[in-house]
Amino acid sequence: MDTAEAPDWASRVGVVAILLGILLAAWHANEWMKLAIVGTPPYGIATMPEPDCEEDELEEEGLSLEECRQLAYVVHDISISAPAWFKGFHIVVSAAGTALALLSVLVGVALVDYRRWAATAGVWIFGACALLDVVSFTAVVNTGPLLRQMYLWSILLWFFLHLALTMAALVGRENERAVLQPAGT
Repeated sequence: MDTAEAPDWASRVGVVAILLGILLAAWHANEWMKLAIVGTPPYGIATMPEPDCEEDELEEEGLSLEECRQLAYVVHDISISAPAWFKGFHIVVSAAGTALALLSVLVGVALVDYRRWAATAGVWIFGACALLDVVSFTAVVNTGPLLRQMYLWSILLWFFLHLALTMAALVGRENERAVLQPAGT
């Protein structure tokens, strides 16, 4: 399609969707990997063994021994604060979030290149991302305080970003329909 006919809103929303989609895909994929690797520890916090912080790895990463221990405790916090259902649930949410984020990148590209179907697809994909955020938020609220501290604010931020993208695509689509339909029909 001729880019001169493309509305400005589509390009702007598309660029934002591409950027946020890439960031969200990375975030969800990281969460997916983290929860797939972290299991239930065979020990309590009081009997946790000393983390394996080798000197050459500390030097390579620029970490102190205290920072290495803190990182080990963060991983341990995830496993001790999560109810039994959380790991499987969060892996599914992260997998779905990764897929939706990648779809939002494709919709963003279609908006920048201005395909008429992209505005409707954006409403559905961005809305699905917002719905997934609500489901994830609801689940995290029902976990322990350590997980709530880790996840609630970022999920809430993503929800409002997805809500804004959904509304932008919806308003753009409706304005486009109003322009295409003559008055009085």
